[in-house]
Amino acid sequence: MIDLFFTGILVSIILIWVLGIRCNYFGRLATLFKRHILVVSAASWIGFVLFAVIFIVNFDYFDRIHDIDEAVQAAVDSYPMGINPYEEFVVPRFQGKYAPNVLWTLGPYNYLPLDLFVYVGFNEALGWIGSPVWFVLTNLVLSGIAFVILRGMLKVDWVVYAPIAGVVMLFYSFDNASLTLLLMVLSMFVYGRVQWHPGALAILIMALATMTKIFAGIPLVVLILFELQLGLKMRDWRRLGDVVVATACGAGIALLLMLPFGISTVLDAAVFFHASETLREGTSVGGTVLSEILHESEYYSMVSAAMVFAVLVISMRLRSLNDRVLLTMTAFLMVAVKSSLAPLIVAGLFLMLRLKESADAKTLERIRLEIRSVESDLANLHRDDDTVAPAR
Repeated sequence: MIDLFFTGILVSIILIWVLGIRCNYFGRLATLFKRHILVVSAASWIGFVLFAVIFIVNFDYFDRIHDIDEAVQAAVDSYPMGINPYEEFVVPRFQGKYAPNVLWTLGPYNYLPLDLFVYVGFNEALGWIGSPVWFVLTNLVLSGIAFVILRGMLKVDWVVYAPIAGVVMLFYSFDNASLTLLLMVLSMFVYGRVQWHPGALAILIMALATMTKIFAGIPLVVLILFELQLGLKMRDWRRLGDVVVATACGAGIALLLMLPFGISTVLDAAVFFHASETLREGTSVGGTVLSEILHESEYYSMVSAAMVFAVLVISMRLRSLNDRVLLTMTAFLMVAVKSSLAPLIVAGLFLMLRLKESADAKTLERIRLEIRSVESDLANLHRDDDTVAPAR
């Protein structure tokens, strides 16, 4: 059955994206919000406090409906003992999804090695607190840093931003997507703010994000193609060289991280697993739009891959990097084998960056119009002065 919650969030992101860029009414709505900033702020803080109280009071319930904390705990416990968590079935996971009486099965670790190494480190530092508390605190720290950096990029008021960010942080606190979010935000921060080889550094950091969760590969591929296009269009050979070097370095680091566990073993457990119903046997599948319609077809995988590739190619006609990521990610989310909420952070992040980009463009256009108006007035005034006869 289609996951209504997942689909609802995805549809909301698409509507905000389209209306926020194309619809003038959306701009008037934003102006209305600014005019009633105190009411909006109060409502945001009330919502955050209520959610935080519910989260704390029902902490055990949130633990029960998630299995990622158990998976990470099993992996970080197994690795120091010399067990290969990508090969041995030591990781517990749900069989089905959020069933009243959850059935558990065992499998390999489904996230890439950089994710494993980072959480091994945090477990060493915070594991004494106990599980899953150390895992939740780790994710809150990672996502908190990400949202502080993102706020500097968006330049929005802390009073409204903080409670909204807080809700998202708590919502994903049982999900290791927080590490991926931090790396993606760092990549975009470097891309927009750093002067020294920004494209190469952004690609390298986005490659690190992909080494935690594979869905970060979507913005990585889009970013690489975007930089290649700009380099070719401008005939900037240095820029093209940066892209090639950064991509090669990212691939090299990925191979080095996977090598201790077996490259093919890691790819089967942490990459191909997420795109195959056969490999996902014993865990949850389905829930996205096209996966529910076409999942019985033997051609589903080929159709899905072809659709995402076609949309990726089409997106290359768009001028905005953010638009390209949003379009390609939307296609990916529609055909994904599982309606996981984690990849939605990619769409959410680049939606916020696109809205900021649109607002900046509108502000710049308004300033240009005002300058032209002043120049026109000055020109008319000068013309009037020239036509006035000198007094005799």
